[in-house]
Amino acid sequence: MRRTLHLERSAFWTETSDPEAWFRALDVLASKPPQVGSPRAVADRALVGVISRRAAMGLFGLVEDLLPGVGLVTRDTEGRWTVSDEAQVLLRRWKQAPARGTELLAAYLVRESVWLRLLLLRLERRDWELHGWSEVRSSRAGLKAGTSLLLHQHAEPARWFEGLELQAAARWLARGHCDALAYAPDVLSRKPSKDNLSLTPLTAPLLLLESVGWLSRTGALTLPNELLADLTGTATPAQALTDLTSGHADVRGFVAAEPVLRELLATFSVSPSDEAFARWMDALVDEASRHGALELLAVEPGQARHGRGLFADPTKRLVRWVVHSEFNETFQNAWRALETRRELTR
Repeated sequence: MRRTLHLERSAFWTETSDPEAWFRALDVLASKPPQVGSPRAVADRALVGVISRRAAMGLFGLVEDLLPGVGLVTRDTEGRWTVSDEAQVLLRRWKQAPARGTELLAAYLVRESVWLRLLLLRLERRDWELHGWSEVRSSRAGLKAGTSLLLHQHAEPARWFEGLELQAAARWLARGHCDALAYAPDVLSRKPSKDNLSLTPLTAPLLLLESVGWLSRTGALTLPNELLADLTGTATPAQALTDLTSGHADVRGFVAAEPVLRELLATFSVSPSDEAFARWMDALVDEASRHGALELLAVEPGQARHGRGLFADPTKRLVRWVVHSEFNETFQNAWRALETRRELTR
């Protein structure tokens, strides 16, 4: 049976030059017990005086087949809302070094925001064009379709995602077990003067990209190679492992380390012997952990069918981890443990 993922209108921090508003909201939610109710109810109850309801909506992940935001706040096995593992890492990094935290948030949004991915993909394809960005960035009007954002093709809202559904939303389609993408049923029917479908909220993440050096003051996009590869569909080790982890995780976020890492190698056409795999797995996890490329959040014993644990420890068969972009270099370095000079080509 065909199942459709429904998008809410785009929502980010409403003071466009203040992405830290989201960190402040996450900090408040992280200090509270898990929340129940709809995203709107949670925002009204837990975030009053911290962030506007509209801005808060962008934080939330899936509600059945509805996607209000970017998944920094997700539902646990009991249907309660909690700050996600990756959001907790982002929050911790922001507290340690605010500039680094906002850069990591920018990278997260390039990977996870369906709306931002749509805009960046259309800009990359030159279907759409930023016009007069230097003026937009210094005004309060924000991005406006037809003036500061020229829609050369796919100009009608019904065609914005045409041909880009998978590139823009593949992760969320998989997480929601959906095979089609559409706007939430009432989005296009709302009163234009009150709650219309608009690209203007994307001003906020564009300003964030500019602040970290990925968008010039004239509107030229220069994403880091690994993020550009992710956006355009070219696999990198870090993204491949992130996607495998997301695809195989149980409802608590745990994956069996050995099967996932074997599948990662298979992605790059490598099927080593058991002895070589064990040597490679230990070398990879050791270096990745020491350099912060893999952030290990929790481990559990699992069962024999889950394979060898980390460093052959049967109490560490199941893992919860966060993969960082530094994993690309670590993965390349670990080839020597397989006694191969193979270079990555994808």
